Amino acid sequence: MDTNKRELLARIAYLYYIKKYSQKQISQELGIYRTTVSRLLKQAQREKIVSIQINGFDTSIFALELELKKLGHLKNVLIAKNSKQKNKQLSAKAAQYLRQIIFPKATVGFAWGSALAGMVGQLHNFRNTDALFVPLVGGPSAANSGYHVNGIIYDFARQLGGKSLFIDTPVIQESAYARTCFVSSPRFEPLRRSWDNLDIALVGIGGPLKGYSSSWRNLLTAKDIEFLKERKAIGDCCCTFFDKNGKILRGEPLNRTIAIPLHTLQKAQTVVGVARSLAKVPSIAALLKLNILDVLITDEETGTRLLTYLKKQKTK
Repeated sequence: MDTNKRELLARIAYLYYIKKYSQKQISQELGIYRTTVSRLLKQAQREKIVSIQINGFDTSIFALELELKKLGHLKNVLIAKNSKQKNKQLSAKAAQYLRQIIFPKATVGFAWGSALAGMVGQLHNFRNTDALFVPLVGGPSAANSGYHVNGIIYDFARQLGGKSLFIDTPVIQESAYARTCFVSSPRFEPLRRSWDNLDIALVGIGGPLKGYSSSWRNLLTAKDIEFLKERKAIGDCCCTFFDKNGKILRGEPLNRTIAIPLHTLQKAQTVVGVARSLAKVPSIAALLKLNILDVLITDEETGTRLLTYLKKQKTK
């Protein structure tokens, strides 16, 4: 490249990046087309006449978020940095995002789990929202009452200045008839209306049946487990199981499950999945095939493995 061309590139870069001229102002200043200015700015970067760097932060996380967003067909991806306090960092990232997107009088749905429950402690000095907070699933077993969805809903409504609806029945009923009776009862109607009009939903993503503890799966019978194993369940969302292809596993135990149907969840304005763990990577990838999530919040370790997993799937 001759000296005159390098000088032109340097001049345009100086005006744009240092003096903060707009591309239109530069085109007028130098008497060249605006499209030419844009092209020469890109060339200045390619020729390393100008370089852009961000100090004080590892931007590889941003790159990871953008790649996952593209491969997962998501509106947004947020990655919590690797840390010894993995669950706390994940909950903090989810709480930060909720702070950004919630609006007055919104209807906000929650499933349950440690990551979602941990968000409550991260919401300090929050403005009153007058939002309605609703459960998306029935209650867990008595042995795991610490993650009960009603407790999460109550804490969010209290801290965010909103109202709440509660659910007073286990997520897994004794029979399909018991489920039908509950969802046909007047006491279920307010929940049904809320599920049909969700603005924001925050959900966890359950991992495989083996090697993964859950706050509700001990409600499943041995017959349920056998049914799910035969159909190669890879994970669940809102207590609805699916296989590696994103196919919902209908029949038992879904016929006895009190939870928002995934096709109803999909209609919410913003569905946020919050999950981490290498064991959950195949589960997250399978859920993405259902096109339910708009936003994924995970940690760096999980996100890196998920990206590799999705790339391999794409080449098959």
